[in-house]
Amino acid sequence: MNTKTDIEDLIKKHIGSIDSKAEIILLNTKHSASGEEKQIYVLTTHKVDLNTEQAYENARYEVEMKAGESLALYIYPKEKWHKQFKDTAIYKKLDTEGVLLN
Repeated sequence: MNTKTDIEDLIKKHIGSIDSKAEIILLNTKHSASGEEKQIYVLTTHKVDLNTEQAYENARYEVEMKAGESLALYIYPKEKWHKQFKDTAIYKKLDTEGVLLN
């Protein structure tokens, strides 16, 4: 099941179910000699607290188990992301190379 579409569908199903208004962005990055690492950025409309983080981590775990891949997960309040990170390299990389999944 390690196709691009399958993992995107799994991310939409499991991670996207937590907050229907959140933006979910998938980024493939080079990760040493082992190939690519998939990073998931969630820009949520809610406050990010321990309960929110745990819900997303559980969903990430489900995706990893079903896809057989390791994923990195980053969760930010949408307003904070666009305000505090707009001049950073990762913000620009997500804007140009990220795949919006919803």
